[in-house]
This record gives sequence, C-alpha cells and structure tokens, in this order.
Amino acid sequence: MSDARQKLTQRQRYWLAHVQSCEATGKSIAEYAAEQGFTARAMYAGKKTLVKKGILPRTRESRFQRAQVFSPPAGNDWRIQLPNGVLVVFSGTVDTRTLATVLSTAADIG
Repeated sequence: MSDARQKLTQRQRYWLAHVQSCEATGKSIAEYAAEQGFTARAMYAGKKTLVKKGILPRTRESRFQRAQVFSPPAGNDWRIQLPNGVLVVFSGTVDTRTLATVLSTAADIG
C-alpha cells in the first residue's frame, strides 16, 4: 500500500473500496450505489475527496483552457492564443456557445 493510501481515513478507504468495486463491475455510479444501499451523491463526494488527494485519477478533462490575450481587443478584433500554440483570430461579435466550441476545437489541435 502506498504512503498516500496509508494516510487515508477509514471513511476514505471505505469509499476507495466502493469506487474500485464499482469500476470493476462496469456499472454506473448511480446503479452501483442503489444496489449497495447508499446515494450516488455520497459516492461522488467520496470519490471527489480521493481525486483531490491524488489517490484516484481525474476521470474527465478540465472544461477550461488557459488562454492569453496578447493585447486588448481594438474594436471588435480578437486574437486568442491557446497553450498548444493555436492562435484564434476573429472580428465582430460571437455568442458564447460558438466561441466555446471554437476554442474547445482549437485546444484539441496539436
């Protein structure tokens, strides 16, 4: 057992065992929790604590990308460079959903 796992509380070890059992069954957390007699919310909370402690890996990528604006936009001209080096340039107005889609797609390039 690793040092980090040895430092877990009894409650954290309890949730670790359930998360690992759930993953082994291939069932969703909601299905597994219902079968075990506790709420999915409780299991998600236990899992979140274990992820924060670095015991379990993050199961999804962050929804946010770090972006740097090189200069304040002049008028309606925008230049956004993402950490992967992709530069997104556009003029005019854009709705948030479209901008999020463009930035997400650009972040996946490279």
